Amino acid sequence: MPKGKVYLVGAGPGDVELITLKGYKLLCQADVVLHDHLIPAELLQLAKPGAEIISVGKFAGQHTMRQDRINALLIEKAKEHKTVLRLKGGDPFLFGRGGEEAEACAEAGVDFEVVPGITSALAVPSYAGIPPTHRDFTPNVAIVTGHRKEGKEIEIPNAGTIIFLMGVSNIQKIVNSLLGAGWPPQAKIAAVENGTLYNQRVITGTLEDFVQIIQDAGLSTPAIFIVGQVVELHEKLNWFGKKPRILVLGTNPERYMHLGTIVHRPIVECVDLEDYSEFDVTLKDLRRFNWLIFTSSNGVRFFFTRLHRNGLDTRALGAMKVAAIGKATAQQLMNYGILADLVPEWESSAGLLEEFSKLDMQNKRVLIPRATMAPSELPRGLIERGAEVEEAPVYQTVETEPADVDFDHIDHILFTSGSTVRAFTKKFGRVPSHIKAYCLGRPTQTEAAKHGIEAEIITN
Repeated sequence: MPKGKVYLVGAGPGDVELITLKGYKLLCQADVVLHDHLIPAELLQLAKPGAEIISVGKFAGQHTMRQDRINALLIEKAKEHKTVLRLKGGDPFLFGRGGEEAEACAEAGVDFEVVPGITSALAVPSYAGIPPTHRDFTPNVAIVTGHRKEGKEIEIPNAGTIIFLMGVSNIQKIVNSLLGAGWPPQAKIAAVENGTLYNQRVITGTLEDFVQIIQDAGLSTPAIFIVGQVVELHEKLNWFGKKPRILVLGTNPERYMHLGTIVHRPIVECVDLEDYSEFDVTLKDLRRFNWLIFTSSNGVRFFFTRLHRNGLDTRALGAMKVAAIGKATAQQLMNYGILADLVPEWESSAGLLEEFSKLDMQNKRVLIPRATMAPSELPRGLIERGAEVEEAPVYQTVETEPADVDFDHIDHILFTSGSTVRAFTKKFGRVPSHIKAYCLGRPTQTEAAKHGIEAEIITN
């Protein structure tokens, strides 16, 4: 009989991509996931279907579940022969009570394993452009909890840089302790709010004026404090703060990571059609087409899913040629063993039409699998070039409720389709004046203009 096991896994400091590879793999396999409040919500989407997800975090000092109950639940689930993943913000053993949970497992005879995580104590200063150690400033760093049991003083270690975690409510006490330990009033200090996330904010000052500065700035949790001369490097090394923050409303956000910090808030979802009877008839006679044109990765995925459900595979395509609107769509085709015959340099309907203008399309039969609502530029252009075009809906887009987004921390919005434009205006109204809008392709730009959104076209 399989034996249950507990994995204490660090989720990292906030950026969803900063979980370790081992933690990622275990999260995808776990039967039960007990998670803290501050872990990236996107990580929970990686859990396998049917996994039991239990929130055991702490909200503004109030525990969803007491620590002794968390310990008991870990043991209980493991003794049911389940793989239990305890997903903790940062690193399990750094101010996260991971040591207590490991002790409870050991005392109960439950097998456990610790998967270290990237602690905010080191990651957040890096994202703020503040190296905790530097040869020209200090050779040592200390990490201190800013939250102590009532009546206990905050201890100030002897180090050139001191990083305080969980100290927002105790900042006056922290400053007093530093001054009492001999730090000068002019010593540099920084607060980093929402570290490693798109809405990260860095506030700097000196010990003598810092409490007033953060009160005026309205500092909130989560935040860490960094004290030491290295804070002077923030302006020079602030690499993360200089990246534009881009709200992406569609799918495949990884395609745009080279443009800046991507804030992915999908506002539409691609789903199956209610009735595929008409398309199934088309699939049984694919050989009559000369060209198969895919205008999105979603079109590829839904096309081949339906092809396989009809008991067919790529052999059904016969000798027809295949075109993809761009590199991402071509890569999706490669996943199904198809090498696209035509991929335009300019990823758009116009780019496809430009390439097809170089070919003889007279009387050529073309099949375009796409969404139920799609722009007419491509089929119309192909018909003008003499082709016989059949549009085949293979999926539909439905609006979804996006996760919260703070527009004060967004620089650009990228609309990837007309459906994202319509869903955005329905949900949020107009684009805030300080945000620049971009569209993927002319049809999306045209739809944006219909809704009063002035946007530039982006091609990659």
